[in-house]
Amino acid sequence: MVPSRRPIDPAAQAQARVLVEELERVADSLVDRLQAGMGGEKAQRAARRELYEVREHVRRLQSTYALSSS
Repeated sequence: MVPSRRPIDPAAQAQARVLVEELERVADSLVDRLQAGMGGEKAQRAARRELYEVREHVRRLQSTYALSSS
């Protein structure tokens, strides 16, 4: 993805930061669920797939809004 040369709106950046924090909490709970082995194989696959999607959203927000990784 090519970074935009437009200035980043501080309000949008703050909202993105909050969303990243919330998504990271979701990712943490998914990791806990995966490590605990909760559910059957199908539930584990679904949780893993959801974790990958959450991580991709976080990566895109961090890239788009120039947020550092935590």
